[in-house]
Amino acid sequence: MQDSEQMSLPFEASDVVALQEAREEALLEAQQARAGRRTGSAGKAARRTSLLKEEPCCLGEGLRLISGIQKVCKLVPTEVQKKPLEYDELPLDESRDVSERLEFDGSCFRRTRYMHPRFLKKGESETSYFVTCRLPECILGNSAIGDTLPVHAICNKFCDHLPLYRQLKFFSDHGLVGVDEPMLNNWLQTVAAALAPLYEALYTQLQDSESLQIYEAPIGDIRDKRPIGHMRATRCALTGRVHYRWLEELAVTVPERGLVLDEPPVAHELFVAAPGEGAISALFYTFIGECERCAIVFGEWLLATLQALPGCKVAPVALLPKAAEEL
Repeated sequence: MQDSEQMSLPFEASDVVALQEAREEALLEAQQARAGRRTGSAGKAARRTSLLKEEPCCLGEGLRLISGIQKVCKLVPTEVQKKPLEYDELPLDESRDVSERLEFDGSCFRRTRYMHPRFLKKGESETSYFVTCRLPECILGNSAIGDTLPVHAICNKFCDHLPLYRQLKFFSDHGLVGVDEPMLNNWLQTVAAALAPLYEALYTQLQDSESLQIYEAPIGDIRDKRPIGHMRATRCALTGRVHYRWLEELAVTVPERGLVLDEPPVAHELFVAAPGEGAISALFYTFIGECERCAIVFGEWLLATLQALPGCKVAPVALLPKAAEEL
């Protein structure tokens, strides 16, 4: 080949640029594929990630605790406690990783500030795998009100016959400001709705008894003594179990099955403050009487049941109060 002759290339300069771009794209795709395989190797762990999907519960502007016990608690997931060297703790975000909850310990109110930071597994990207520790679920949902406050209000109202307006005075005297009567009524209705399956399961068991005793008497308004309904008490003569049911109609009906009693089966002072509270009162009076029959403290059973209800997969019958000989 002579020096004057020029070598002709089989492709143009623009083709060289295109080949270089294709090579860079191939390298990038290979890198992404390797990252995807690393993420897939931790697929089960990623599915176990407990991300905070709800807003953190805070007391808000209307509810304040001006006196009482204030605590700080840090929540660490169990898997991080077992292998702390495999995780890095991410910086705490006050708007997302901090929650507050109010409880009542029998003598004073307690405000607990829960910190649930995020933990990132070492070697993983921040968007693929991190764990958080959720607050224990309470019966009021994602609320700053713990289960002990509704239990305290229910025991005061139905065991000690303390009206709601007097409970509000107790709350304010002990430093809890912002609670009103509609809020207390909402607590009672929410707890009653959660206990409704247990209430009906208890009635179903009672109907299977061969010996029933029924007592029915009108209940009047505690303010003007005006009759507003009837409270029917169905009692099993064999076990002593009593089930109360509220009837809005004023006419006393003779039951189709069972013996009609002239006196109340249990010496309880039953009262209904308003027409709309009859069904709720019947439900709580039923469980109060059942706990007394089983020699169980009603407040302790109620708190344990409310804590067990969220996510409970057992039948409602399993959560009913049971005497020692029934266990």
